[in-house]
Amino acid sequence: MHLPIGFLLFGAVLALFRRWQKEVRPGPTEQAALVLGGWGAVAAAAAGSWLIQMGAFPADALYWHRLLGFLIPLAAAATLLLSLEDFPRPFRTASWTLLVGSIFLGGHLGGEMTHGEGYVGQYAPGFLKPVLGERPVLTERFNLSTPDSTTIYEGLVAPIFAARCTSCHGEGRTKGGLDLASPEAIAAHETDSEDDPLITWGDPATSLLIQRIALPEGHRRIMPPAPDAHPLSHSDVELLKWWVASEAGFDGTIAGTDMPTSIKTLLTLHGMGEIKEGAFAINMPMPDTTLFSAVRAAGGRLTPIAADLPWLELACGSAACLNATTGLENHIITVDLSGSDATDAAVARLSGFAHLTSLDASRTTINGSSLGDLSGLAFLSRLNLYGTVLNDAGLDRLAAFPALESAFVWQTNTTE
Repeated sequence: MHLPIGFLLFGAVLALFRRWQKEVRPGPTEQAALVLGGWGAVAAAAAGSWLIQMGAFPADALYWHRLLGFLIPLAAAATLLLSLEDFPRPFRTASWTLLVGSIFLGGHLGGEMTHGEGYVGQYAPGFLKPVLGERPVLTERFNLSTPDSTTIYEGLVAPIFAARCTSCHGEGRTKGGLDLASPEAIAAHETDSEDDPLITWGDPATSLLIQRIALPEGHRRIMPPAPDAHPLSHSDVELLKWWVASEAGFDGTIAGTDMPTSIKTLLTLHGMGEIKEGAFAINMPMPDTTLFSAVRAAGGRLTPIAADLPWLELACGSAACLNATTGLENHIITVDLSGSDATDAAVARLSGFAHLTSLDASRTTINGSSLGDLSGLAFLSRLNLYGTVLNDAGLDRLAAFPALESAFVWQTNTTE
């Protein structure tokens, strides 16, 4: 296929050089290039007509690619005839234009049939990419604007498949019988007759999809196949591994799926903003700032965590300030009672702080008897009890906390 293209383009270069030298008739090298290129194009058209019997090519591109494949040898013959005979110059120019234009258009269609849409611009020089179409930048590749409602498949997997896979496995071409163009088509490939299942949810290692894309570059079975295409990037492979390992399927959302730090880093690079979790995902009105003065008068300090967010941090020099927070309880997410006169009775007052995420009661006299009252706090994840008289009974009460991630109990009365 490529050899006749080389002959014909070489002939075109010789024709331009001849035109520059003001010579009328082609020399023997130019004639030989046209003859060899024309007959080579006949062979390529015949081979292509045999190849398309295998099917799995997009119909529209195939029609025009095949038509141009038959036109090129005819245009080569006409160009040679017009150059040898004494035809007017416009006819000779038109024949060369038709021949070279058919080669470029036919080659473009052939490349997109084999490698997918946009392939022509992938290896183009930088100055041509704005004309031919550049590959999307990182922040434009994926749909990450609404991670709370966008599924992993819709926002990440489908764009990867569309860019690198469906030109051969979908969109009118299902090479190897594999279609990756839709959830229904993917779900239909539950098993493979010769290899592991296409996807084994929860186990990327036994999923044929992951096995093939993660093979070393140059391996004969890697997908996309070498040397026709570059392997998937490391980040794309990791995202697909996460999709399979997470068992998110086609319905799991980006924000609603357990996300390792490495994946969160990748998605941040691709333009994903902060995912609001826990209490921060709750839609709350802004607090009434006129209530702040009562807290200050009771020896407390309220600090907004951000100017445009409704959440507050409370620091109390005395436990009495907790009684001055009426109307602000649902806005307070962290409470600092460290070193204060707080008792277990004062800590029990915090059971009404529905969105509390962190409590620092270090260096107080509490023994943990009030901690059972806080077990209903759905977002309390951090508890600092360092330097208190917490005992084993109080420690046992922490088992009922639904969101607790860390509890600091150094220098307390708990046993090893």
